[in-house]
Amino acid sequence: MKFACLFLALMSLSVGAFAQRVMPNIDLPPESAYDPDRPPPSFHKQNRERFLSMLPDSSIAIFFANDLKTRNNDVEYLFRQSNSILYLTGLYDEPNAALLLSKFPMPFQNFATTEILFVQPRNALMETWTGRRLGPEGATQKLGVAAATIIDSLQPYLFNELLKTYRALVKRVFISYPAKDYADSDGDYAKLVKTIDARLREDKTLVVQNASPLLGQMRQIKHPIEIDLIQKATDATIAAHLEAIKSCEPNMREYELAAVAEYVFKKKGCEYVAYPSIVGAGENSVILHYNSTRKKILDGELVLMDMGGEYHGYATDITRTIPANGKFTPEQRAIYDLVLAAQDSAIAQCKPGNSFRAPHQKAVEVIAEGLLKLGLIQDKADYRRYFMHGTSHSVGLDVHDPGMAVLQAGQVLTVEPGIYIAEGSPCERKWWNIGVRIEDMILITETGARVMSAALPRKAEDIETLMKEKGIGNLAIK
Repeated sequence: MKFACLFLALMSLSVGAFAQRVMPNIDLPPESAYDPDRPPPSFHKQNRERFLSMLPDSSIAIFFANDLKTRNNDVEYLFRQSNSILYLTGLYDEPNAALLLSKFPMPFQNFATTEILFVQPRNALMETWTGRRLGPEGATQKLGVAAATIIDSLQPYLFNELLKTYRALVKRVFISYPAKDYADSDGDYAKLVKTIDARLREDKTLVVQNASPLLGQMRQIKHPIEIDLIQKATDATIAAHLEAIKSCEPNMREYELAAVAEYVFKKKGCEYVAYPSIVGAGENSVILHYNSTRKKILDGELVLMDMGGEYHGYATDITRTIPANGKFTPEQRAIYDLVLAAQDSAIAQCKPGNSFRAPHQKAVEVIAEGLLKLGLIQDKADYRRYFMHGTSHSVGLDVHDPGMAVLQAGQVLTVEPGIYIAEGSPCERKWWNIGVRIEDMILITETGARVMSAALPRKAEDIETLMKEKGIGNLAIK
């Protein structure tokens, strides 16, 4: 929001005119006009009930929304809600909120409840500038929470009512904080979070704990609704990669391929990228999380594209590596086929009951043996020089979701082996600046695994065939 403009607008209003700006007596727009496939209130209610069932006796839990983040001067980053508030309430678009859950019924107005959502109040002037708010009434109607009130009531309710009158019932407080940088912010909401946290910790008879481990346990196994949203994010990302692969040609810039993908993400309904798009050509293909994307793509180089969209809060994560000119060199093909063989072997290990480490261990085995045969290493233990990261991570509300020890049906993870041979490596020069990663989304099923991103070609010959087509990135823009 442009606060300077808002300040001028406020100053221009007379007291009388300001007093007449009341909220219009109209209903909020129906969700069907926006995103009818967002999870229903019943999904979030079930999550709250599950969390309460895991909460120890004599406990309460406080979950904070994210705050707006300043990009520069009076411009903010696009808002992204905290995972805990998304998962437990479905409040997508509003900052400055908090959810209070209790193992015992809490007094609220004329009844008792185990859940209270604290939200921003309705405000006609602010809604003119930044969009409609639910307010307490809208929160109960649209989100299905049992009770709601304004965020300014949180601190007095917590300390002057709940902990004062019912202190004997509260032994533990679980807290889920906003995004990590809230501690460095001096905004009103950040001050509220820090003040509540400090006051709770001052009471040495209270045990204050992080709520994230309990939420992490819940989020490991995905509900069918979540799997559907992850699949939608994956389908959008498949379409994005397809267009980027077809569009790639020498003398383009890395950012052009990122732009193609990010256009398709939006076209397919993704609100955000799941992470900054990684498009690295040549010497940048060997940088694991390279994201400046400014280099010109040269003939003969490999282009590694690690890009994913986020759909209704749920991420996906897919990587493909392609030859800039549409044809792998013999050395590029040898490394590519080795990575693909490692991925195939790792995916075969994705089945219920196996260790989470099993896919990685198999990928390491295949890559170490292959590098040895190619003469790139002299001892299998040296594989780490060229394959220095893990093969899998969980995916959900975070692109790196809470991890797991044993694979179970309903979990979603990536399988993404890679080989990165940087310039100056102790091998023949012909191998230098070859970076290959192949990454796919895997759903663990009752009997094995389903590759959620299977519609995106992986084999080298299929990629070369696909690159003979033209993509939307080849359209001239005047």
